[in-house]
Amino acid sequence: MRDCVVVGGGVAGVAAALAAADRGWRPLLLERGPVLGGMARSHPDRQLGGELDCGQHVVLACCTEHRALLRRLGTDHLVPLAPRLDVLVVDERGRRARLGESPLAAPLHLGPALVRMPFLGHRDRLAIAGAVLRLRTVRDLDRLDGVDLATWLGAAARGPRRRAFWDLVTIATCNLTTAEVSAAVGAFVLREGFLLRRGAAAIGVPRAGLSRLLEPAAAVLAARGGEVRLGAAADRVLVEDGAVRGVRTAAGEVIPAARVIVAGPPALLARVAPEVAAEPVLAPAQRLDVTPILNLVLRFDRPVLDAPLLAVWDSPLQWLFSRSRLCGEAGDGETVVCSLSAATELADLPGEKVRDRLLPHLQAAQPRSGAASLIGWHVTRERAATASLRPGTAALRLGPATPVTGLALAGSWTATGWPVTMEGAARSGRAAVEHLVATQRWSHARTRGIVCLPTGTRPVTTEIAT
Repeated sequence: MRDCVVVGGGVAGVAAALAAADRGWRPLLLERGPVLGGMARSHPDRQLGGELDCGQHVVLACCTEHRALLRRLGTDHLVPLAPRLDVLVVDERGRRARLGESPLAAPLHLGPALVRMPFLGHRDRLAIAGAVLRLRTVRDLDRLDGVDLATWLGAAARGPRRRAFWDLVTIATCNLTTAEVSAAVGAFVLREGFLLRRGAAAIGVPRAGLSRLLEPAAAVLAARGGEVRLGAAADRVLVEDGAVRGVRTAAGEVIPAARVIVAGPPALLARVAPEVAAEPVLAPAQRLDVTPILNLVLRFDRPVLDAPLLAVWDSPLQWLFSRSRLCGEAGDGETVVCSLSAATELADLPGEKVRDRLLPHLQAAQPRSGAASLIGWHVTRERAATASLRPGTAALRLGPATPVTGLALAGSWTATGWPVTMEGAARSGRAAVEHLVATQRWSHARTRGIVCLPTGTRPVTTEIAT
């Protein structure tokens, strides 16, 4: 019998498997795809060469749990952090600014950059500065879940210029605009990443494909008696008398197990454990909507970007990455990734229409691209990239517990206190294991008559602080 089976080989599943190994268990991780990573995976780019991520990701200094996971796997050097936040911001009229930090204490460290932004007027800056102070002092973010961030910000997000300021962050981190995202989620991102401490928003861009960041997990787990199986899909979590008994794979193999962690979106739980997913305490999670992410990948015959990473103000381009410079691709040309979060409007358009719609914006924001030859391109789409954390969705995000003894949940969508990010996924994996440990101790103590809890009471795992 397996000590623990983890279903899903994304960041949450890998984090869960490693946490299980730390408990002395010998976990088996099942991933139906050919590589690890889930929604943060990569594959060879057969059209343009190199590696292509399913969506462009970055890591911030405040993402402590995910960075610890990479250190554990020995791949943290592939995501070097910048010394501080310092990003070039351009618009399609030729104006430029630096979104960066000064030596001042937080939140004043962002003040000089705000003052120098040519995209904002004097009244815009005053309104935004007032909102920054309000964000820093607000308590009990959970009570903000009933409204969107733009409504809660009020005058500070009124009008296209002020809205563009906040969208620069919320679209990239929450996959929703300021007018769409829950104020609780948006305020958390702004506080944690930008307002509480200097240096928290320093950016690290992966220098290799996302799956390579997790690849060493197989060897690390094998050294602890665990195992990773790629191309192995779970078909059903086996439950009997209210307790987990194991997993049946799509190939028909029955794997007895004392514990199972389903590490993936609510749709995965509904697929491998439909009766459990339909339980009243879990069913609300199936109402979580999803938001797509789209990437337009362009190969030019020469360098066209003014920086390896830059943001485009109030533009459908959002953020631009030079895969060539960031990943050390050979050749004289440049591969540009236009990363488009909250891409609902573009998700179902033919690739040619996506290209034709965005290229004029690129040529306006980065004029050198207009003089270069486009020698290759393609579009990638993740239609269900992230859960949509709109107002009122906090109640739909579950913790690791389920009504089945020995079965726990993990995934970036769960209630980790973070938005749907690699950091949230990493935290959820460890939380799932801690829940199973707590449940096991409670059951053991109860059978020995040491404790007596009311019927239906279950131990609660709180968020793990770092």
